[in-house]
Amino acid sequence: MNLQEMILNYKDDVVKSMQEAIKIKSVEEAPLQGKPFGEGPAAALKYFLDLGKEMGFEVENFDNYAGHIDFGTGEEILGILGHVDVVPEGEGWDYAPYAAEIADGKLYGRGILDNKGPMITCLYAMKAMKDAGIVPNKKIRMILGANEETGWKCMDHYFGELKMPQPTLAFTPDSSFPVTHAEKGISPLYISKKFEGIDGISFKGGTALNSVCEFVEGRLPAKYATEVEAKLPAFNEGKEFTISSRVEGDTLILESQGKSAHGSKPFLGYNAANALMLFLKEIAIEEEALKDIINLFDSKFKTDYHGESLGIGFEDEPSGKLTINIGKISLENGEFNLGVDCRHPVTVETEKVVTTAKESVAALGYDLESKGGMGPLYVPKDDFLVETLMNIYRDITGDVEAQPVAIGGGTYARAVTNGVAFGALLHDQEDNMHQKNEYLEIEKLDIWLKIYIEAIYNLSK
Repeated sequence: MNLQEMILNYKDDVVKSMQEAIKIKSVEEAPLQGKPFGEGPAAALKYFLDLGKEMGFEVENFDNYAGHIDFGTGEEILGILGHVDVVPEGEGWDYAPYAAEIADGKLYGRGILDNKGPMITCLYAMKAMKDAGIVPNKKIRMILGANEETGWKCMDHYFGELKMPQPTLAFTPDSSFPVTHAEKGISPLYISKKFEGIDGISFKGGTALNSVCEFVEGRLPAKYATEVEAKLPAFNEGKEFTISSRVEGDTLILESQGKSAHGSKPFLGYNAANALMLFLKEIAIEEEALKDIINLFDSKFKTDYHGESLGIGFEDEPSGKLTINIGKISLENGEFNLGVDCRHPVTVETEKVVTTAKESVAALGYDLESKGGMGPLYVPKDDFLVETLMNIYRDITGDVEAQPVAIGGGTYARAVTNGVAFGALLHDQEDNMHQKNEYLEIEKLDIWLKIYIEAIYNLSK
């Protein structure tokens, strides 16, 4: 039986199911009765579980925090972990983010790469095995979370409160190929300060710490309008993303446009908050409080992706350099808050990163706290799970030179005791997760389907 050829017969159904999943806007919202993350994530979870049930699998919903889909009855468990929630769509899409339109061979939609598309692919790989009469020796369990992007309360509930059994081995298709054997530690840094004498000045921008800040609105007294309008053209010249200004009454409104990207890869985006503060440095600001904030950016962030200015420019051999990303900024009624996503090397202790950064900003009078972080993940390259998946990837793609990789992203591989991230982004796919116009080239499904059915079949023997 040629599983790789057989699975391609499901491709049209895979595309249709992906479209239905994408049409559900599953961004976290205010909790509702029985729906801890709001209507959208609960609806997306229901869709996946209903689809699994239609395929003949056993399914269970755990209080709309998480769910699982079971194939087989083995004592050991092969876990396939993924999430149904998505980050906010942002602005500037060429195709509606939840319409799941196909154009020029590409399926557009928020979540098609991160992470609904890959999970639909794996679910159909399970179905193809079932339809072929294959009885796995391990129970194959697809575990679906509804809160990966904003807190992992889904996994805390599933493995923590409910104490569901850990898989014997597991993978999550929520990264890139080949195998992700190391994931940096994640330490969200919240920087704050209370100011006096800053009336009429405010900032608001960013949607999530793990996304590059794409848009910031700043409000200043209109007295700065003449100087701003004189200097903006030169600042904007030659830039793809720009700052605009207008006056409404006695208020000058500045709008800084950037480009979103995943917080673990800030260099793929353009940070609107950094850009705005860089411009304001050129203005003769009178208010000491605002000069204080501009100085914070100038001395501790600049366009520094690796934390050197904060004193945390750590790196190691397994996972490379630390990265930082400004995800959210606000200044309202004198309360300044800055949310920074920090991804640190696997051999560097979280406490060292946080303490060093805290001391650095404290020298300027700012407070810093870190909460909701995750420790690093490291699985040796010669581990059975890593070697097995690497061999499958090499055999199918012909990329025999590929080696396991380290990332700054955080995947559900951290939620299990023996897991790694495996795909789904191929080396020749554009990485536009967390960006506008997220898309999948439908022809890439041929490779996705072949890789995942081989992975699930071989690991469930």
